[in-house]
Amino acid sequence: MLLHLAPLSLLACSEKYYCGPGTHAEGEWCLVDADGPAPADTSTDTAGDTSGDTSGDTAADTARDTGEDTGQPRGPARVVINELMASNSESVTDELGEYDDWVELYNAGDRPMPLEGLSLSDLRDQPAQYRFPAGAVLAPGAWLVVWCDGQPEQGDYHAAFTLQSAADELYLIEDPEGANGVLDAVTFTDFPREQSAIRVPDGSDTWAYTSTVTPGAENPE
Repeated sequence: MLLHLAPLSLLACSEKYYCGPGTHAEGEWCLVDADGPAPADTSTDTAGDTSGDTSGDTAADTARDTGEDTGQPRGPARVVINELMASNSESVTDELGEYDDWVELYNAGDRPMPLEGLSLSDLRDQPAQYRFPAGAVLAPGAWLVVWCDGQPEQGDYHAAFTLQSAADELYLIEDPEGANGVLDAVTFTDFPREQSAIRVPDGSDTWAYTSTVTPGAENPE
């Protein structure tokens, strides 16, 4: 908003001083113009700001954000049980050199998936047998292995239950203390020794057994 001020008296000045923009000389005095600063000042400042700042921000920032975020919408994260092994005595070891049962998760979506608040269990009525550690996140296209060895004291990714090769179930559960929603589940009987059950390809709906076990890596096709 442009304010129109009444003329104000300024300090006396000699003729060798120039009364600046927005003022005029009357005798030995510089008085403020009734219409305020000259229009030239306004157009110079505003035009400079608009072309230098606003246009630059729109082209450089807004367009880039729209292209990366809004222009290419991404789908949701989708974490599934991707591979598991319930009879492992010589195929693969954990970080302590032990042959244990294990399950691999895979993020088949294109957004990172926070795992905190999810759980794994082989008993539907005991959904919180294994809880993922605080801050755990599974990146898009990434894998994560949890050792089902009944030894949770060995680390964050060691569960308190084991898998029974004769027959068992495995659940990936959301909100184990609340609604207990099942995100994914697998049931099996007569699990073959030294083989893993895999989705072919990763994240698909097709399951198979293979002797080429790949914990934490892409499944063979």
